[in-house]
Amino acid sequence: MIKTRAVFVLPLFFMASCLTSAAAENMVVLQESKPLVTRAGAWHTWNDHIHLKAGQEKLPLSLTFNNGVDNRPQITDLVVELNRKPIATFKNFGGGDKFTIDLTGQLASGNTPLMVKGFGPSGARLNWKVFIVRPQISEVKPDLMSVVDTVTILGKNFSDRLERVKVYIGKKQIKPLNSTEGKIEFKPLTDQDGGSTNLIVAVSDVKSAPVKVTMRSHPHITRLNLLASPPEHPVTISGSGFSPVVAENVVTFGKIKAHVVSATESSITCIIPNMHFPKWHVPIVVTTNGMSTKERVYIHLDIRVVENEGVPMR
Repeated sequence: MIKTRAVFVLPLFFMASCLTSAAAENMVVLQESKPLVTRAGAWHTWNDHIHLKAGQEKLPLSLTFNNGVDNRPQITDLVVELNRKPIATFKNFGGGDKFTIDLTGQLASGNTPLMVKGFGPSGARLNWKVFIVRPQISEVKPDLMSVVDTVTILGKNFSDRLERVKVYIGKKQIKPLNSTEGKIEFKPLTDQDGGSTNLIVAVSDVKSAPVKVTMRSHPHITRLNLLASPPEHPVTISGSGFSPVVAENVVTFGKIKAHVVSATESSITCIIPNMHFPKWHVPIVVTTNGMSTKERVYIHLDIRVVENEGVPMR
């Protein structure tokens, strides 16, 4: 039997009770072993590696050993080596079924050898898990986002290395404009879907917990009150997703901007621009908070005013 001594335990690593509950809640599993199972009367050796991607070696890391997992018997002796140096023995359990080693700043990116030697009754089982600190989001501003907004994410455990930071809204990845340890700024994609969705920050591929955010939906046109009209005549556009703030709505006839008289979330009244006529199938587009309608909606510019009694214009 291999004898273990307290000298194997290096104080540089040991942190059996140093993790506060708050810190532990902010750690996520980066890597874990398969169950390590002993055979009666014999030492067993398991060789593995702790793998870190570039940038992860800069983040707080810890290694936790769990004894007697899955309601199986516990091992009775243990030796752990990291990068061929002893870092723990069975004494680290301290009479419990778990202990944690602080690996912060102790590993390089890539693969670091980890060797575990265990002794115990037949079927005794333990495992290990590597935990890494994850980004934390505390606030996202503005609450209601649109594609023209510069969105600010406040929190901690971000990075000032912009190439290591990613933002996800739903399933779409966005490259941030800038990033610090506590703040990220980005602009949503122009084709971002509206509605409620999850926002996630990833730093060196370590993801934060998702935070619910709401994207403004594209406005939609459902009806015009006129089929035909001369320029400088009012027309009312019905639909959804408009803004009751007049200045936040832009209406164009072809490429010419119209004067918006009034607006609600479902209706806009504007003045047809002074433009050449007669002209058929002049396209109308409403842009609200930077997001434009996608429907094909037209009006005829003519000397007559023709009311829309249900004739489709798309």
